[in-house]
Formats: sequence, structure tokens, C-alpha cells
Amino acid sequence: MKAKKPSCGLCGKKKNLTKTACCDNWICDDAHEYVPFSYAANSCYRNHDQYTLCSFHYHENHQGKWQNCKKCKDNFDLPNYVDYATNDANFEKLENTPTVTIKCVSCEFTSNSMQDFAFQTSNGFYCTKTKCQKSAMQS
Repeated sequence: MKAKKPSCGLCGKKKNLTKTACCDNWICDDAHEYVPFSYAANSCYRNHDQYTLCSFHYHENHQGKWQNCKKCKDNFDLPNYVDYATNDANFEKLENTPTVTIKCVSCEFTSNSMQDFAFQTSNGFYCTKTKCQKSAMQS
């Protein structure tokens, strides 16, 4: 019987894989392809490493499972905590998370997904509308 070739647990590709240090899952070995300051979301490895509680928990040397970690929860405001626990860069998503409502400080747009916002500053969240992004840059 032939062994099944591993694939990236996020995108399904079967080439140039590595295992994550945090959770030992197969993932694309593509961090080197990220262009600094491009804010591109095209790197499975970088997305998992930069935008998940799984990776944050590992890098901070917290004990136990990230899903039960009070230190992780205390490090983020609620919208970011929910996003880092449930976004598509996760292999395992936190269940039963509270619903959050996020409001753009520029135009009053609301959403319960961080993915609908381009920026977060000390003033709050700014949606993806051009006028709101310009407003964020001026604040």
C-alpha cells in the first residue's frame, strides 16, 4: 500500500511543504515568497505564523492548549482574539466564540468579521472603503 502524500492543511497543495513548529501540521513552505509591507495574504506559512493564537501561544511559550489559555485571551482585545482563533489561517478553530460587532470609526459600517477592516489604529477600526483608509492614514 502506497503512503498518502501529505498536503498543506490550509490550501491543499502538495509541493514544498514543511511542518509547523507550533502544532506539527503540514503547511506550504512559502514564507520566503512574502514581499515585505505588501500586506499580501498569499503565504500559508506566514498567515499561520502571524495571525493565529496557535502560533502566538507557541512563540510566547505558554503552557497547555491555546484554546484554553487565559494568557492568550488576555493579550488581545475581543475582536482580535476571536479573529486569531477563527480565521482561515487556523488548522483548528476555536468553537463557541462570542459574536463581536466591529464599527468603522470613519463611516459607521459594522461587521462581525475583522476581514472587513483594513486598519486598526489607537482610534479604532477602519473599513476597506478608500475614504476610510485615507482617514486612517491621517489620524
